[in-house]
Amino acid sequence: MICCTAVYAGDRDGHNPVTVRAETDRTSVSIGDRIKYSITVEAEREIEVEFPEFGENLADFSIRDFGSSEGGYFGSRTMAEWYILDIYEAGTYTIPGTAVKYRRDKEDPWKEIHTDPVAIEVVSVLGPDTDTAEIRDIKGPVSLFNYTFAYSVLAVVAVIVIIVLTVIFLRKRRKPEMVVELLRPAHEIAYEDLKELMGRDYLKSGKVQEFYFEVSGIIRRYIENRFQLRAPEMTTEEFLVTLKSAEVLNSEQKGSMEAFLLHCDMVKFAKYHPGEKEIDTSYESAKNFIDQTREDRQTSNVEHRTSNIE
Repeated sequence: MICCTAVYAGDRDGHNPVTVRAETDRTSVSIGDRIKYSITVEAEREIEVEFPEFGENLADFSIRDFGSSEGGYFGSRTMAEWYILDIYEAGTYTIPGTAVKYRRDKEDPWKEIHTDPVAIEVVSVLGPDTDTAEIRDIKGPVSLFNYTFAYSVLAVVAVIVIIVLTVIFLRKRRKPEMVVELLRPAHEIAYEDLKELMGRDYLKSGKVQEFYFEVSGIIRRYIENRFQLRAPEMTTEEFLVTLKSAEVLNSEQKGSMEAFLLHCDMVKFAKYHPGEKEIDTSYESAKNFIDQTREDRQTSNVEHRTSNIE
């Protein structure tokens, strides 16, 4: 990543409760290339943070995708929002600095800390002399058969055949052994996470956005543990595309999960403020989804699997 200088916000005693930085993965791109722009905030755990809102565009760039992450340790946490941008005109552009709001207590007025601007150079795929480039005549016909290419293809095919035969031979030599794995059902973990979430009293303290980050994360981790879909690493758009082609859910469950995740994204990123009934509905939707898709075990939590181990 190409980082800008970190910006610090201080209290009266000189302590820095908040730092923010803006960065891009590249400072020079060709027309149409994707750029990842990130705003990262490090703050004390009790500090409330509000990221800036963008529409479909960020300055001269179009926003094609976005996402967020949150982590931390001890008394601090790190929050980030990222945006995938592109542009189709050459030139030198600047992503302007933007304001991140924060406050220590709900009754305190909002304070602002500003990121530094980021400069991006966008060049034409034809190079700097696009307007004066010479237009040349097309080359004559080329023979379709290339002996060097044909020999290379044959060599690659031969290597693949040798590898496949070797793998088959080694598998036949392996002896099956019994491996016992202690597996905990995914729904038990998810139920505990939901119970712990409700114990944090996010809703009573007005932290609705944090509540939606947590409840959507619980469902994504449940889906990964239950169906082996890498839901936490995907954006919502990527996950819904994967979910449509997967056969682990029926059409009704896919529809309810799509509605649930999109509603969560509206609260998390579009700053939508749901009512109390909508919040209760979102929680019940998450719990009902786990109820409907949980794995019913008739014996015990010990699953016996046979695998080939040398």
